[in-house]
Amino acid sequence: MTLVVGAGASSRADAREIAGLIGSVLARDDLRGEDVACLATVEARAGTGGVRDAAEMLGFHLVAYPVGVLAQVAVPNPAEGVRARTGTASVAEAAALHGARALGGGAHDPCGGGARLVVAKRATARATVAVARIIPANPPVTGEPGAAGS
Repeated sequence: MTLVVGAGASSRADAREIAGLIGSVLARDDLRGEDVACLATVEARAGTGGVRDAAEMLGFHLVAYPVGVLAQVAVPNPAEGVRARTGTASVAEAAALHGARALGGGAHDPCGGGARLVVAKRATARATVAVARIIPANPPVTGEPGAAGS
């Protein structure tokens, strides 16, 4: 599994709207649902309602991050209106990128894996979705020139 879908939604968004947006984004960009490692969001949206139910409908594992963590993630499309409402300038892009980095082994390790945003945020009236690709960490191989310990 190489993808993380990030999702942000208003409290009025239902699971069908969010799941439909995810499905259309994946299809439009020739991405496969079976390559999705998880659906990532902000903690405030994970406990009840739309995002949680959409993850269940799609068969995706749901992960949630504190708003303070997402606020630290650099994103290409920050939104000041979102920052004013949530405390972070991005939920979907930030959650996708942070989730992909965490799964790649690089969330807290600067030498670890990374993430690349492959679908910038796309939105309906009440939901936003973005997709990041997991870039796994490449540990040095001992015995090769330039590797630690050689």
